[in-house]
Amino acid sequence: MRILSKVDLEDYITGSNILGCGGGGSPESGREMVEDAFDRGFRFQLADPGELPQDGLLCILGGVGGGVPEEVRRRVQPYLQRVRETRNERLNRIRNAVRELSEYIGEEFCSYIASETGPGNGVMPMYMAASEGKPVVDGDCCGRAKPELAISLTHVAGIPITPLAMVTPFGETLILKNAIDDYRAEDLCRYAAIASGGGVTVARCPARVEEYRRGMAPNQVSRCISIGAAIRVARERGEDPVEAFIEAAGGKRLFEGVVAQHEVDKRGGFNWGTWLIKGSGEYEGHTYKVWFKNEHLISWLDDKPHVTCPDLICIVETNTCHGLSNFVDSGINNGKNVTVLGIKAYEGWRTKKGIEIFNPKYFGFDIEYIESW
Repeated sequence: MRILSKVDLEDYITGSNILGCGGGGSPESGREMVEDAFDRGFRFQLADPGELPQDGLLCILGGVGGGVPEEVRRRVQPYLQRVRETRNERLNRIRNAVRELSEYIGEEFCSYIASETGPGNGVMPMYMAASEGKPVVDGDCCGRAKPELAISLTHVAGIPITPLAMVTPFGETLILKNAIDDYRAEDLCRYAAIASGGGVTVARCPARVEEYRRGMAPNQVSRCISIGAAIRVARERGEDPVEAFIEAAGGKRLFEGVVAQHEVDKRGGFNWGTWLIKGSGEYEGHTYKVWFKNEHLISWLDDKPHVTCPDLICIVETNTCHGLSNFVDSGINNGKNVTVLGIKAYEGWRTKKGIEIFNPKYFGFDIEYIESW
């Protein structure tokens, strides 16, 4: 097993923030957990899935939620004022989700795995594992970030999503014993997130490590660390960090230009909207549009469908290769010089079942998924 340093974890945050496709949790929350872990003397022991006990029990651990209307925020404000978010309270909330699910099942987990690639949701299960002296799983259940629980490689692999445990920011705990399917479980968790002001912590999909190896993107943590390290070194040397990313991630440049409009609509437990980018340099005279539901999902080059989910669409600042987020207010990213990058999705998404779960038609667009690589 490899012991991760603070630099490794910062590199993970950098890489996963780009592969998070505009979502995946915030870098700030990831850094806060890393700092807290090192302050407490926790160690991050990164383990290949093959190094874990194959009969050990794993579960996904992560946050679920997004934007809510202002009237919802006003309704929960009195409860939020009673809760002062501290490092101890955050750790206890995460721990409570795991404990409730473990007690319901009657067995302890050998570790926890991320639902997706991202600087917040990717760090959370690592933080929890480190707090208990357990190994950190080198993998996650998507190979990118995605907007819904049902969009998961565990779903592709047929791993049941329930039982699951939810913990609200106010410490309330809910156990969902069963659900008709992953989509129904998504709806129930999403409504709990909305009622909680936008988010809940969820522990779900309890299954054996050997089962999870069919429902994860292995070595995704070490991949993000390598990508982040390449960007860091390029910045230090005064080289092009975007080129460093392309080489390290196996990506390709899709477009470059200036953000003319970045609209964000916060409702229904999601952040919805579009990017409109006007081309510059060799892309002068062209436009690029990206639609997102938390994460970037569908793109158009000059109004013609281009790269779509499940493949990754990543928007970064051109000079720094810093991944830009959809969890901001409308207009904040306007005027920025950006590069749009594309990456081939993990192979599990390119199966018949994977495409059925994660394609443009699922989001209501009459667009066929076409392999871009």
